[in-house]
Amino acid sequence: MLPRGSRIFIDIPIGLIDSGNKGRECDLAARSALGFPRATSVFPAPSYPALAAKNYDHAKHLSLRTIGKKLSKQAYLITPKIREVNDFLLSNRSSGYDIREVHPELCFWALNDRQAMAHSKKRPAGFEERLRVLETHLPSARELAVRAIGNFKHSEVAKDDILDALVAMLTAAAREANLKTLPSSPPIDSRGLPMEMVYAEAFS
Repeated sequence: MLPRGSRIFIDIPIGLIDSGNKGRECDLAARSALGFPRATSVFPAPSYPALAAKNYDHAKHLSLRTIGKKLSKQAYLITPKIREVNDFLLSNRSSGYDIREVHPELCFWALNDRQAMAHSKKRPAGFEERLRVLETHLPSARELAVRAIGNFKHSEVAKDDILDALVAMLTAAAREANLKTLPSSPPIDSRGLPMEMVYAEAFS
């Protein structure tokens, strides 16, 4: 639906490690930037071998064998999406789309003068806190959120996921010069994909 050349910023790990017990540098940097308790929202991405797991126990075994750590259940549940995105990028290197990884909490942190959100996004106070940050840069944010809440059932998309999508969209709309990454010089994985998290601090 989007024209070639469009930016597509998504909350899915892009670029994975094969082995080693340190994990992705971008995950570590994001947790450090967010601090407690928001750092817990950044869970370690699975290794490439773990994507081939047949079930959760198998995934934990593969993860423990390759990177020395068990895979979290949360990470395992989205491994089909992680595999789908990374397979697409590897098979469509000249797709014409700028598909990059973002983490919503890091994007909110950046738009809030590098201050992490005070409340959990699952709580009403956290929802309003994030919506106010969005409205600072996107005056129609509340209207867009309310419309989406009305158009989708909670079983289809949670309220906080709508705000996550809006902050990813807002980040993708920033000028190229205003886009930054963690780490500032992203390493490339063994398949040639960058391991980074993109955020934007200014929109002028």
